[in-house]
Amino acid sequence: MAATTGSAGEPRVQLFSRASSGLIRELSLSDTVWYGVFSGGALFGFVYLFPTPQYLSPGINIPLMLLLTLLYGVVIYFVYAALGSAMPRAGGDYLYETRSLNPLVGFTVPWACQLLFWLTFPPAGAYVLATFGLVPIAQAANAPGVVSWLVSENGLFIVSAVIVAACWALTVTGLHFYRRIQRYVLVPGLVISVLTIIGLLLANFGTNFSSDFDRFQSPALTTRQVAAAAAKAGYHPVGVSLSHTLIWIAVLAAYVPYSMYSAQGLLGEVKGARSLNRLYLTFLAGGVILAIILLALPFVLISHIVGSNFLNQYAWAYGAGLIHPTYLPNIGVFLSMLTSNPLIVSLVALGFIVGGFAIANVVFVNSARVMMAMGLDGSLPRFFSDVSERRHTPVKAATLWSLCALGVSAIFSYVPSWFTIVLIGGAIGSVIVVGVTCLGVAVRPVQDRVSASRHGHGDPGHGADRPARRGRPGEQRARAHIDERPPGPRRGIRDRCDRLRGRPRLPAPGRRRHLAGLPLCAAGVTARRAGGGLPGVGRLPSAQA
Repeated sequence: MAATTGSAGEPRVQLFSRASSGLIRELSLSDTVWYGVFSGGALFGFVYLFPTPQYLSPGINIPLMLLLTLLYGVVIYFVYAALGSAMPRAGGDYLYETRSLNPLVGFTVPWACQLLFWLTFPPAGAYVLATFGLVPIAQAANAPGVVSWLVSENGLFIVSAVIVAACWALTVTGLHFYRRIQRYVLVPGLVISVLTIIGLLLANFGTNFSSDFDRFQSPALTTRQVAAAAAKAGYHPVGVSLSHTLIWIAVLAAYVPYSMYSAQGLLGEVKGARSLNRLYLTFLAGGVILAIILLALPFVLISHIVGSNFLNQYAWAYGAGLIHPTYLPNIGVFLSMLTSNPLIVSLVALGFIVGGFAIANVVFVNSARVMMAMGLDGSLPRFFSDVSERRHTPVKAATLWSLCALGVSAIFSYVPSWFTIVLIGGAIGSVIVVGVTCLGVAVRPVQDRVSASRHGHGDPGHGADRPARRGRPGEQRARAHIDERPPGPRRGIRDRCDRLRGRPRLPAPGRRRHLAGLPLCAAGVTARRAGGGLPGVGRLPSAQA
């Protein structure tokens, strides 16, 4: 709901308030680290590392691309940590954009680029779970019929439908149950698989991969045939291309920086989310685990064993349609070529099963919270804001979104031409909404200065930017827009820059810092209700969000 305030002669300011949502803070910051890892897909990202990039962008350097993507994520982590610590509530980008840019923009962009494009991740996760996880296990068990069924249209749809049903059940059961599943099933499964992968790769240093590759497929597909097909397709070795490496950052930017995914809807249920520094380190830790340990390190090792040149040859031959393997080419299959032990193959595949399921599940959790926030603000019908008093989760919103995800899974499975659109579209849509949120953070201080000038407050930075401390009894201005220092001369160039940027320097050390110029209401001036929380978000009891 909305309220207004202002004294005589002052412009009236619209304030946003929100009642208690009924959510409970269930996750610790350590839980949030792993939630971020799974939001980035864990081993799911391998689907974008081979063979498509090598064929479409000759000279791409995958480890360098992952490192640059992580550096890009460092900036994103700070933006979302600052926004999230200032507004640790359900809603994520919807909340940030409606308060910083415009209610219409804040609704439209998250609706189109999140709630709609996130529908692509359940079938994409099911695809990785089936082809990277279940298929190698079936091959190790010598079950070719199961392999053929898993890669068929019906098989992929049934796997997707099972994933949607399981994710829906896990979401509506409540976050407390998901926390246990993550701690005692998903995290151990991922850790065991990654350790197995690294151990397998280290044990195969110096071995003859050509013989392993030649005997893997029946009828045989040999390394010589791959090299001949690549040459026929026009392949020739090239050096590292920085431009082709940078292009793929746009795709991986939807995964590696998404270790901050909890800030896109879940922070209302994270303990300690009010600390900017801790939240930033939480996002950064997840990004390092995801980019370096789970993706870059295994890729470097397998490139050394297989040979970067052979990976490029294979990508070119397969992309040109000159070789026809009996499996879908991916890093997981190459790993299974290094061993014939069914147990090791199963442990390697376990990581892809966990990653595929986890990236499908997290979008169910976040989408339900975003729709709930829209319902609380009246952007969607109040139906979506209903939270189960027993399970403390928005069951109705999660159920409706799950039905939509099932329909998208059918399209993904039975319309092959949509396969690439679904994968790339979901990634790019996720990047767009992050860009709009960052834009809101960048332009808001400028809007505040223009607004201050129009209302006769003068130009910020020249001593006239301190708004009058007036208002209704019991109301105070939020620190995000008020310079709380005592009157006096400016203290140095750093102090001046802070004032020009609308960034207050708080007088007492240890106070919680806020993002520069962070707005929490449409007029750019915020208020804290007596005994209440930040406008537009509300303060809840310590256990609630």
